[in-house]
Amino acid sequence: MCTLSRRRTDDSSPPSSPPLTVTRRTFYILAILLIVLPASGWCSSQGTVAELLAGFEQYAARSSSRLTLLFIIAAATLISEDLACIAAGLLAARALISPLEAVVASGLGIYIGDILLYFTGYLIGLKALHHPPLKWLVSEQRVRQCRTLFEKRGLGLIFMSRFLPGTRTATFLAAGLVRVDMVKLLVVFGLAVLIWTPILVLSAVFIGKKVVTYIDVYSGWALWVFLGLMVLIFAITRLIVPFFTWRGRRLLLSRWRRLSNWEFWPYYVTNAVTFCYVIYAGIIKFRKPTLFTVTNPAIRPDSGFIGESKSDILQGLDQDYVGRWRLVAGGTGREEKMALLTTFMAEEHLDFPIVLKPDVGQRGQGVKICGDLDQARGWLEEIQRDYLMMEYLPGEEFGVFYYRLPKQPRGRIFSINRKKLLQVEGDGHSTLEELILKDDRALCLAPMFFKNLEPQLLDILPAGESRQLSQVGTHSLGALFLNGADLISPELLDGVEAIIKEYRGFYFGRFDLKARSEEDLKAGRNLKVIELNGLTSEATHIYDPQNSILYAWKTLIEQWSIAFEIAEANLKKGVQPMALGDFIRHWRRGGN
Repeated sequence: MCTLSRRRTDDSSPPSSPPLTVTRRTFYILAILLIVLPASGWCSSQGTVAELLAGFEQYAARSSSRLTLLFIIAAATLISEDLACIAAGLLAARALISPLEAVVASGLGIYIGDILLYFTGYLIGLKALHHPPLKWLVSEQRVRQCRTLFEKRGLGLIFMSRFLPGTRTATFLAAGLVRVDMVKLLVVFGLAVLIWTPILVLSAVFIGKKVVTYIDVYSGWALWVFLGLMVLIFAITRLIVPFFTWRGRRLLLSRWRRLSNWEFWPYYVTNAVTFCYVIYAGIIKFRKPTLFTVTNPAIRPDSGFIGESKSDILQGLDQDYVGRWRLVAGGTGREEKMALLTTFMAEEHLDFPIVLKPDVGQRGQGVKICGDLDQARGWLEEIQRDYLMMEYLPGEEFGVFYYRLPKQPRGRIFSINRKKLLQVEGDGHSTLEELILKDDRALCLAPMFFKNLEPQLLDILPAGESRQLSQVGTHSLGALFLNGADLISPELLDGVEAIIKEYRGFYFGRFDLKARSEEDLKAGRNLKVIELNGLTSEATHIYDPQNSILYAWKTLIEQWSIAFEIAEANLKKGVQPMALGDFIRHWRRGGN
């Protein structure tokens, strides 16, 4: 009998935090005041608050400067409406602009911003949330929630959201998504702005007169006091306040573990030593900066350094060892994509789940295991690049790193890692969010899991029921990597070389393999290739939690020294590396 998970609906569950907090918005406004405005000549070179205000007075006295100042106020509403209105009110309190000018500039900026949000949702849809600045301001889940609520309450919700900070961006995007009547929308936008803007700006004018008085008295210290308050606010909101709740303490611990445990460091930090070695080997040791681009002549043009096509590589392998797959061009229309998927599954006699992934990508980005047609449709609507439809292969997943020197008839397995997908087990009363925070491993990547699993966070798992936190066997997406050196065997090597027997010019890289069991892998039986990565693939057993960063660096340097040895041998055979200028242009394009 199937057991359905419940959802917690009581008020004790903490709501998800918005992507951009008031503290961060304030920092952005501060940056504008401290960087943009002085650079525009609006303040004197002295730096005190009194001199800054005096500079504003001189600047605002000129009609052209006043218009520019009003334009900046209007533009600032696109960053934070409320803070921009308050800033306009403070300027009016100082008589740098009139209260009417402050209201008009702020209201016009807000009105235009609301319309832009509506058209963003109308024309672009949820794809807009994947790019700045919207991805900093609102989450996709928040927009989906507002869309559902908007379908029930209509224009009234739009009007009310104007008076509820934190809901506006999501609501106005949702209005575009559901194609609300534009004429009605413009009227509602206008009425809300006409009511809200004067209230906020004029309130700031009234309060600002008192604030300005204190600024005049303490002008020499006001800026430093303000900066100190910003630091204090940051410390209180991000460090002190979280400490008083169990959830906050666990998230602070999560942050500390990511900082103190090297396996969670950013890729560019972990590979800094490797980068230095590659520079040294290319320029000093071998005197050819791009020598590594001939390590794998089969993977053109750079041996799999960046942006290699997964489909091109799969075509070079023995297809008996590869799951069924098909490449689709990125320019294909939405309905055609769905038709191609259903045709592919029918012709290959496949059922869900099905794997969809970009043809060019790394670290598991964009990979989706779709359990039904709706999930596939949502992924296909977003993808604009060439992509692969692939058979989902059951079994256990392993990363097998292989290399062969060109003069040797037989290669070597350099390393193996076992991939364990992280999961949590329910206890009948804890939400998924609480289970993640309780699990010592999941805790380290809690912010990522919260983002990826946001719709499920309030689910209460029955006792004994497990929930998988990630579907893709990638370390950066939460998979646990364990050293599998004990699985290396002559039989496995035979199996790997059978896979690449027709792939001429391949010498170095990591196979992501599926096997029914560890025993099958060790025996070289029933192997299936998920993908093959070239030059920049890592010997991923280094991410075993028992390994130190020094061990990882030592292993990566050894790995790259082998790559250069292979490249030098290929160079002697007449294979020419990329010219430095061509490689730089290739790298700047991301390999495309």
